[in-house]
Amino acid sequence: MPWISINSRSGVSGEFKRLPTPDQRRMLPSGSLPFNLVDIDNLDRVLNGIPEIFPEYKNKKTLLVEGYYPPKFGVWSAHKLYRIKFRADGTEKYVVAKKMPKVYGEKEFSILFRLSNLLSVPKPFHFLYDCELESDGFPDVQGILWMTYIEHRFNFNEYILKWCIEESEISYFEKMHGLLTSIWSLGIKHNDLKGEHLLLGGDGWSIIDFEKSKVGAAPIGEKDMDDEISVLLGDFTVYMDRFIFYHGIKFSGDVKSRYEKFISEFLNCFGIEVLESRYLPLFMRTVKNEELRASIEKIEKR
Repeated sequence: MPWISINSRSGVSGEFKRLPTPDQRRMLPSGSLPFNLVDIDNLDRVLNGIPEIFPEYKNKKTLLVEGYYPPKFGVWSAHKLYRIKFRADGTEKYVVAKKMPKVYGEKEFSILFRLSNLLSVPKPFHFLYDCELESDGFPDVQGILWMTYIEHRFNFNEYILKWCIEESEISYFEKMHGLLTSIWSLGIKHNDLKGEHLLLGGDGWSIIDFEKSKVGAAPIGEKDMDDEISVLLGDFTVYMDRFIFYHGIKFSGDVKSRYEKFISEFLNCFGIEVLESRYLPLFMRTVKNEELRASIEKIEKR
């Protein structure tokens, strides 16, 4: 996940100043918030004032505030995400702050709290929300979800693309299968299972961003599983389409065969013969490469 430094104890970063003005505006927090998320002094106060945030560390001192900046072939998130680096007791740590409406913040906190002791997801600390702003009639009142940062090397799209283009080794499907099926067995449909929400680190796969999730009392059914896998494969295919167009790579030969092998092995891993989800055709409408579109359309004819 790409990050751009915004502010530090030395002041606003040159990296942020060099961004186009529209991108600066997209990154900076907007709406009515409990405090200014990119102000160093405010962050010191909040990090030390909320006892749930890394309670084992005292006298936290903010070093750096970074904002999420989508990669060249990614898209801007509906929410705004910040990674805050602080020092305490001789140790430097990261904590993530996610700006979001109350209903989504409370839902994601609840889901992460339920999952964090069972599976590899961020551990939630606290959802900070100022009810007085709402009662006083302030517009667009937002809260801040505080949680741990997931260290990782690649997201799903980056990892599979590396295999298709660079012919690196591919593995970890079984671990991903275990993670997703465990979540589904708990009655949770992620509902936004894009490649950037699956992260690969040294210990395997982690999953983030549950704000759109649906939670039921029973394990999700086959139709919902098809939806999840269709979104994941469709999102990767769109990502790959943009990548090969930008770099002038032909979708033929080894690239094509490795992509099709990935699709086949991935579906087999989940025991899926035919994807009947309505979501896959929606992704395919944006794929410009005809050969790539023809390959993904084979899924519907398996």
